[in-house]
Amino acid sequence: MDSTDIGVCASFLDGDVAAQEALSAGIQAVVSAMSGEVRFTNENEVAFAKLRLGCRHGGAHGGAALRQVQPQQQAVVVSFLARMAGRRRRCAARRVQELGCILAKASASWQELLAKEEPLGGPSGLLAEELKALATGQAEPERQIENEARVFLREKQTQRYLSIVSSPNGHGLVAMTDVPVSLFVCHLDGKGTDSFASSSTEACEESLKTRLSELEETLDIGFAHEGIPSFGGFLCSRRRILADVELSCSSKSFGKRERFRWGPDASLQHQFTEMWLSVDLASPQKVFLSAERSERGAWEAVAAL
Repeated sequence: MDSTDIGVCASFLDGDVAAQEALSAGIQAVVSAMSGEVRFTNENEVAFAKLRLGCRHGGAHGGAALRQVQPQQQAVVVSFLARMAGRRRRCAARRVQELGCILAKASASWQELLAKEEPLGGPSGLLAEELKALATGQAEPERQIENEARVFLREKQTQRYLSIVSSPNGHGLVAMTDVPVSLFVCHLDGKGTDSFASSSTEACEESLKTRLSELEETLDIGFAHEGIPSFGGFLCSRRRILADVELSCSSKSFGKRERFRWGPDASLQHQFTEMWLSVDLASPQKVFLSAERSERGAWEAVAAL
């Protein structure tokens, strides 16, 4: 094993330890909140926030940390989520659904407990469709990305969307949001925006299919924002003086700084810097380029209806 392999192994071990610690803290907070009505009233919001953070960390690396949770603790967590699901706030229901999806994908034991709770796994429960798909072994079909497809970019673990939002100085900032905000036009095969304007012929379409076949499981792609602010701007990297590389949406051309590679593990790797598009699990509104492979996000394209 060389030094590179050792470094990769160490990063995964560090990630596992952090996941265990965050998940343990979240479960302890939930157990405390569920120990009495007064405690639940006073502690449910803090407990939910800690559990949410713990589940996001625990869902990484294949959800190993979540599978190690004791059955009694799993039952308490699911009961807690069922109580939180009964609240009438829409944002609370959406966050419960997010956590439930992470837990359901971790193991069959989580699925069984979630299915027994009416607000979660009942016919009209928040997780009814997800649990049904998992029970029948049906996964959501992968969408084939086509040239000029218009999509929302969603990170699978957090279920948040990459968005371009306004800043005080009027420039677009790249951030993650709970709901789809920014539509992106996909550009494939290293072509610029000018060539796409006339790329609807059968010959171009056949060439694109051939290129996709050659790429097999990877795809070189660029994302142009179709909205305000930064209309037509490509998602790209830029380096400020005395600052790290950061994401931007200010470029008007499709070049090496605007190119990403969509890998078979659903990661998006920035080709110029060889860094991965990542979400900060501690502050999930933050999206950034990370040099650590273990921090890479898993991304999916959600077609605009």
